[in-house]
Amino acid sequence: MEYTYLETEEHSRIGLGASAARYRSLVTSIPPVDALLRGLEPGTITFIDSSDRLVFELVNLFCFNAVNELHEEVLWIDGGNSVNPYELSAICKRYRVPPEEVLHNITVSRAFTAYQMSTLIEDMLDPEVDRIRTGLVVVSCFPDLFQDADMNWTESLQLMRRAMEKLRALTEERSLITIITNYGQAKPMSRKGLRSLLYDSADRVVRIDGKGVSVRITLPKEGEGMLYRPVVRNQTTLDEFRA
Repeated sequence: MEYTYLETEEHSRIGLGASAARYRSLVTSIPPVDALLRGLEPGTITFIDSSDRLVFELVNLFCFNAVNELHEEVLWIDGGNSVNPYELSAICKRYRVPPEEVLHNITVSRAFTAYQMSTLIEDMLDPEVDRIRTGLVVVSCFPDLFQDADMNWTESLQLMRRAMEKLRALTEERSLITIITNYGQAKPMSRKGLRSLLYDSADRVVRIDGKGVSVRITLPKEGEGMLYRPVVRNQTTLDEFRA
């Protein structure tokens, strides 16, 4: 449950522009996706609810751009063992950025039980944000650990509610960009009160529906959406090439 670095070298920051960058929105660098999302703003929580693994690629791109474009540190709490440094390195190489310059600025902590996840968010997140002066907080696969069959659902829901309240307070107080994810859309529907908690607690909800060649990305609160066809890794779309 301790915080660990993706790289084991001594911790350092990239650049000195974090104070100015804190007021810039965060994008994926995928033009059609960014045209829909219009960037993630400081002081807001975005919940990504996905049935497709595209969610992991988008989070990796957000982390890459937070470090490379906004010169921010990233604090990533992982509840689903979803952090993959090789995927992040592949993105760095695609944009011709040395991987160590990005990975060294991403701090990762993995939770293996619901109680560890609660402790990380409620007790350890605040001082860690101060320590590394992060601008982006990611909580991946947030609902997974709280749906353990051995846990009472009322207790699980209460723990998640307290965690969301903590994330809300910290996001607004520190002008953070906070991203919370869920992979597997059946999960929020299978437990009473879970979907409403996750959707209502976020400033923006991004749904990714479908698997395979094309997926539909929608913003339920705004009533907007698009059909997106992901490209094979290391290929560039015409929109990306023009950008």
